Parts: sequence; structure tokens; C-alpha cells
Amino acid sequence: MQEKYKMYINGNWVESSSNEYMDVIDPSTSNKISSVPKATIEDVDYAIDSAREAFDKGIWPNLPPSERSKILLKVADLIETKLKEYAINETLISGKTIKQSSNYDIPYIVDNIRYMAGAARIFEGLALKEYVPEGSSTIRRDPIGVVAVITPWNYPLMEVVWRAVAAIAVGNTVVVKPASLTPITTLMFAEDLEKAGLPKGVFNVVTGPGSTIGEYLAKHNKVDMIAFTGSTEVGRRLMELGSSTVKKVSLELGGKAPFIVFDDADIEAAVQGAVVGGLVNNGQDCANSTRYYIHEKVYEKFVNGLIDELKKVKIGDPLNAETDMGPLISASHRERVEGYIKKGIEEGGKLLYGGKRPVIEGHERGFYLQPTVIETENHKSAIVQEEIFGPVWTILKFSEYQEVIEKANDVIYGLGASIWTKDVARAMKATRDLRFATVWINEHVPVPSEMPWPSYKQSGSGASLSTYGLEEYTYIKHVYIDISGS
Repeated sequence: MQEKYKMYINGNWVESSSNEYMDVIDPSTSNKISSVPKATIEDVDYAIDSAREAFDKGIWPNLPPSERSKILLKVADLIETKLKEYAINETLISGKTIKQSSNYDIPYIVDNIRYMAGAARIFEGLALKEYVPEGSSTIRRDPIGVVAVITPWNYPLMEVVWRAVAAIAVGNTVVVKPASLTPITTLMFAEDLEKAGLPKGVFNVVTGPGSTIGEYLAKHNKVDMIAFTGSTEVGRRLMELGSSTVKKVSLELGGKAPFIVFDDADIEAAVQGAVVGGLVNNGQDCANSTRYYIHEKVYEKFVNGLIDELKKVKIGDPLNAETDMGPLISASHRERVEGYIKKGIEEGGKLLYGGKRPVIEGHERGFYLQPTVIETENHKSAIVQEEIFGPVWTILKFSEYQEVIEKANDVIYGLGASIWTKDVARAMKATRDLRFATVWINEHVPVPSEMPWPSYKQSGSGASLSTYGLEEYTYIKHVYIDISGS
């Protein structure tokens, strides 16, 4: 990792016009590990103008899809050859375990890019046909233009790929604003895009605070679309700002995933799934299982098994291959999560496990927090209704199918949900009845590159991955050809 980084704008590596920098912190130690430019509005204008020119002059959108694909495939190869470096840096800036970065995140990102590079070469649609006697009609898909991509801190590189690579794969140009806490791997990615031969202006990275840069991008009249992943609150704000120019907005926002265990479920498998589903990314994942609805007949067995497994979780140095759980992203975020724990108990919850700050040798100043389990009957409590974005789980008992479906749906969010049962008919019925965009059966987490990651309700709009994710960055155009000659 470099001591200082520059921004990537119009194919050039530049400092901020203010010459100011922001520190990047290792959340496992709270030590400074690097610094990046603090962009000004002038810097953002430069990036937008560069992207605008690259699009409007047809430098990128008019390139044959096969040529765009070649560049993206080269990037995937470059990342794969530097997998270890990417994984270490992703872990250093985010606190996620090296186990996750090296075994899942980075290899998965490579697969995402390769899929997009191939899938973007063809779009399916209606065949050319005469819907009126005088003319033929067909459909074409065109890129939208300049896309502002604003990414979160929990998946720094993955969300750049899901958003920015999808956008450029179909011919758009982008200005990426990575989260202020975790910009390093995005800048590394820009280096590899440059090495792969990406034309200047197609991919631009500006680093700085979202409250100024993100909002400026959202309301800028030269930006055609906002692609944002983050909190529902910020998503609402970006929609509001983008409305002034009627921008297209694609949002992946908060989640509050239910994890429903019926009385016929394989409890041992469900317990294992609960630990994995709840602790992915140290509990900082919008799809994490956070609300556990357990049938009364298996409630005690599940809870006892869950706590036994949580006691085995190794919390420590995220760069240690044996570590299962690292720190939270920052001191302020840990305090926010702890506030929910306190509020959950005040609102009638019973603490069954965790809730403390473990002391890790050599990482005493890291932002660590134990996985926390709170039993509650108060379905309207904050810990049940609101996204905590940390390793805090609520356990609730149920007895009837309709009861648990109604409770699972009784939140403003609608990203992921899982059902644990051996009854195929009940599982299929529940996939219909649950108002969530992804429903796993006897599993919690997998999303192949070929399948969409969409949103229901206040979890957002649009989709990432799959052909649906690529279509998100296109306009539909009807082309009519007169064949009458009159």
C-alpha cells in the first residue's frame, strides 16, 4: 500500500486542487495506513467533464461490445494475478477477515467482471416485426451516459464492480466516489483499468466526503444517472437531489433479513447457517440474517446451539487466516451499534450472549465488538425494525405459518430472507409470500454472478449482477422503419 495516493481523472493521476488529504485508518488498530486527496468541487467538475466528453464523442459507447469485453477481461486477469495484494488491502481498510477477502470477495469479483464482460456483448429483445402494416418495429438498448457511482465502505471493491463495471460494460462512462473510509482498492482498480487499456475519461475516481461530493454529483446537470449503495436515509436524499434533473436512480439500500426456522428444519444446519449468515463481513452486510424467527418446538434447541457455536468464533487480527471475525469499521459506528444493544434491552429484550468489547492483544485500539444475541417479544422495538448494521441479532418465537410471514414482512426493508424447512411445498409457498427480493431455502448468502441482486420496498430500486443488472444502465429505444414507401 502506498503512503499517499492520487485521484484518477481523465486518464491522469492528480492531486486535489486544494492539496488537502484525508487519512485512511486501519479499523483493527485505529492507526493511519495511508492518505488520499480531499477533492474539491473543481476536481469533481473536471471528472464529470472528462466522463461527459468520453461519452459524447463516442470514444467508449461506440466501441464494439467485443472490444469493451477484451479490456474488462484483461482487468479480471490483472486482479487475479494480484489477488493476495488486493485481499490484504481490502482487509486493511475495511477490517473484514483475510479469510473472506481472499477466499470469497476478490475471487468473486473476478468472476463478476468476467460474467459482465461476456453478457454485455448481447442483449435479448423483441424480434423485428410489423405491428402495423406500414412499418417494422424493433428495440435497441443504448447506454444512459455519465453515471455517478457512489459506493459504501463494507464492500469497497465489490460495489465498484457491481456498479461501475456494469455501467461501463454496456457503454457508459463513470465518476466513482468511493466511501471516504475505504478508497484504496478502488484506486488500485483504476490502475489496473489503465493498464488494461481503458480510454481516458471512461472511469474516473474522486475521493472525499460524501456530504459534499456525493450530493454535488447527484444534482449535477451533466450526470445522467446515480448508482448508489448505502443507507436508506442517504438514498432518499440522493433521490431528492437527483429529481431536479430527473435522473435515473439505481439504489441498493438497507436490509433487515429474516431467518425463519420451521419445526421440521435441520437444526444443526440452520445453526451453522445462522452463524455464517449473521457474521459475514463482521455483521456489516445489508443481507445479513438479523431477525431469527424460530418455531416454538425447536426454539430452545436452536438458541442453545447458536450460542454454543458463537462461543467458538475467533475474534482477532483480520489478517490472521484463523480469524473468523474482525473489527467494526470505526469507533463511531461501534458506538452506534452499542446504542442499539442498550435500546433493545430497554425495550424489553433479554441479552443472551455477547455485547462486550473484546480486548485483542496487539489490537487494543481496534473497534471490536462481540456478536450479540437478544431475545425479544417486542416486534416493534428498534432492534427488530431498524437496520443496525452490526453483529446484533434478535431471536423471536413463533407458532404458526401466517404469523411468521406477517412478522417477517413487517419492516420497511426487502432485500434478503431465508427459510429453513424440509417441506418443499411450504418452502415454495413462503418464497411467494415473503416480500423480499432474494429468498434462500436452507441457506443464507449466495448470489451467483448470473442471478440478480434486486430490492423490494425501501431497500432500493433496480438490480445488480446478471443481465438485469446490466440492463439497469441502458435506455430502451423503439426504432420504427416505414416499409410502405408512401
